[in-house]
Amino acid sequence: MKTSSRKSTATKVSKKTAPPKKKAPPVRTLNLDKAIKDYEDALKVFTRKEYAKAAHLFEAVIRDYPIEREVGDRSRIYLSLCRQNTATAAPKPKTAEDFYLLGVMASNEGRLDEAADFFDKMVKTDPSSDKGHYSLAAVSSLRNDRAAAVSGLARAIELNGRNKVQALNDSDFDPLREDAEFMALLGRAPEGGA
Repeated sequence: MKTSSRKSTATKVSKKTAPPKKKAPPVRTLNLDKAIKDYEDALKVFTRKEYAKAAHLFEAVIRDYPIEREVGDRSRIYLSLCRQNTATAAPKPKTAEDFYLLGVMASNEGRLDEAADFFDKMVKTDPSSDKGHYSLAAVSSLRNDRAAAVSGLARAIELNGRNKVQALNDSDFDPLREDAEFMALLGRAPEGGA
């Protein structure tokens, strides 16, 4: 029995001392040079901070050269960076309508100060926009800014008389229902007898 245990120990020792197998050199495919060139082209676009265009080029490298693992892996890393950079870079609003949409989104998400800023920019971009004045008045009411709400609504009604009816039924103006000046704009007496 002792001899058999020595054999197994000797076998174990020889397995431990055996040199590791060498890895086979990477296979160089016919498309490797083309894949590297396309990757480098995408990288140049990335360094110019044209992230959307670079993302498209990195996607093409991944799609067109699926066998080229190293080039594909690097492309995936840069593709991820492109997506991060394009996701954080929100488009800059230019038109009154852009400011309006951003203001509505901010208001719906409860970011009232930001919404007020967007509606204010909308009014400055297009002073004749009754919906800009109305929206700014509504957000001002929600922010408990009575003076801005009253003056904004007065201007919105001046530009479009239908805003009077809309304000009567708009819950954004509920904080002002007992305000005499606000209710006078709507042609009504203050609620609650004030």
